[in-house]
Amino acid sequence: MKQRAQRDKTAQTRDWARRLAARVEAVLAAHPHADPDNVRHTLILLEQPPLERLQRSLIRGRAAAILRK
Repeated sequence: MKQRAQRDKTAQTRDWARRLAARVEAVLAAHPHADPDNVRHTLILLEQPPLERLQRSLIRGRAAAILRK
């Protein structure tokens, strides 16, 4: 039973990743100068609850600020 649950979870994750990739490509087709990583990250955040979205955005922003120094 555990193996089937794992396979189902893996298939769901793969399907989600494919849908995400297609959405990223659609945004990039409309906005070719956009950064693909930022588009992907934004689309992932839009699936999250607002508080988690804010927390993840702040973590990413802090990391970017540290790398710029």
